[in-house]
Amino acid sequence: MTGSTQRKRLYLTSAPVSEANGSPTELNPSLYNRNDISRIDFSGAGGYAVPHLETLPALIEYLSEAVLVVNSSGSIVCINSKAAQFLGHTQGALRGHCWPDFLVKRYQPHYHSLVDMGRRGLLSQQQNPAEMAIICANGDFKDIELSLSYLPSDDPLLVIVIRDLSSYKAECYKLHTLASTDPLTALANRRHFEAMLQQYWDECSRKQNPVSVLIVDVDHFKQFNDQYGHIQGDECLRRIAAAISLALPPGQGLAARYGGEEFALILPYHDEAMAKAVALRVQHYVRQLSFCEQGLPADVSVSVSQGFASEINGQFRTPFAMLCAADTALYRAKAEGRDCISACC
Repeated sequence: MTGSTQRKRLYLTSAPVSEANGSPTELNPSLYNRNDISRIDFSGAGGYAVPHLETLPALIEYLSEAVLVVNSSGSIVCINSKAAQFLGHTQGALRGHCWPDFLVKRYQPHYHSLVDMGRRGLLSQQQNPAEMAIICANGDFKDIELSLSYLPSDDPLLVIVIRDLSSYKAECYKLHTLASTDPLTALANRRHFEAMLQQYWDECSRKQNPVSVLIVDVDHFKQFNDQYGHIQGDECLRRIAAAISLALPPGQGLAARYGGEEFALILPYHDEAMAKAVALRVQHYVRQLSFCEQGLPADVSVSVSQGFASEINGQFRTPFAMLCAADTALYRAKAEGRDCISACC
C-alpha cells in the first residue's frame, strides 16, 4: 500500500505509548479506564485526522461541554446529552434536525459565513467564539457562545461547541443597569444621560430631525430639606421623578437625574412646540403632587422651573451647546418668578 493511500491511524490515550519503527503500538482498551477513551480510531485523506462517524457519539458524550456534530447540509449527525438537555429535547429526537433552525434568524447569516470559512480552510484555532442566540424546543431564547471546528472529509462535518451565556448576559445587564441608573430616583444617571444625548443627537442629525433637551429644577428645595429633613427631601425627589416619567412620551427619549434637585430630559424628534408640551405636562403633574401620605401638612407643595432648547436647523454645533442653551433658559425661568417654563432665545 503506497504512502498516499495508506490509512492513517491516530490513538488517544492517557497512558504512555511505546513506538517501534516509528509506528504507535496498538493498545488493548480493556487495560484502561473507559473514562479515558483509551483508543479512538481516526482516518482521513490529505494528511487530516478525522474520526470515524461511528466513534463520534461516544467521543462527544465524554466531553464536559455541550457538543453537536452536523453535516454539510446542517443536519445534526450526533449530539451529546448536555447539548440535548440545553436545547430541551432528547438526543434521538434531535438527530437529523436542521441545526441552523435553532438559531435566532438574525444570527443565521453569521453562522453560515463561519461554515463557509471552514469549507475554505480559513477557520483558525485562534478564532474567537461567536456570540449568538438560539430558540429552544420550548420556545425559550438563550444567549450562547458558539465555537465551530471543521472536519474535512468526503462528507465534511462541523463540530459545534455551545456555552450558555444566559447567566453572564443577565449579570452584564444588571451591572449596566446599576452603572446607568440613579439609585434614589431610578431614573437614568448623569453619565448615562450624557452618553444618550450624544447618541440621540447623532441619530436625529443623520435623519435631519429635530431633537430637544429639557432641564427641570425643583424650586426652593433647600428650604424643603431644611424644614422637613433629608428623608422627606429624598422622598420628594422620588415623587417628582415619578411625575417627570409620567410626562415623558412613552418609548421616546430619556429622563435623568442630572444632579441634586435637577433633572434633564432628552426628547428626540421633538421640535420647540413639542418640547414645550412635555414641559407643560411636567409642570401639571408636579403641581398635583400631595405629601399628606408622608405625614406632611396638606398645604405643602412643590414647583419646578424649566428651560429647554431645540436643535432644528443646525443652530447648535454640538449637543453640549444645546444643553448650555437649555440651562440658560432654566435660569431665566427662575428669574421670572419660578414655576415657569422658558425656551432658549
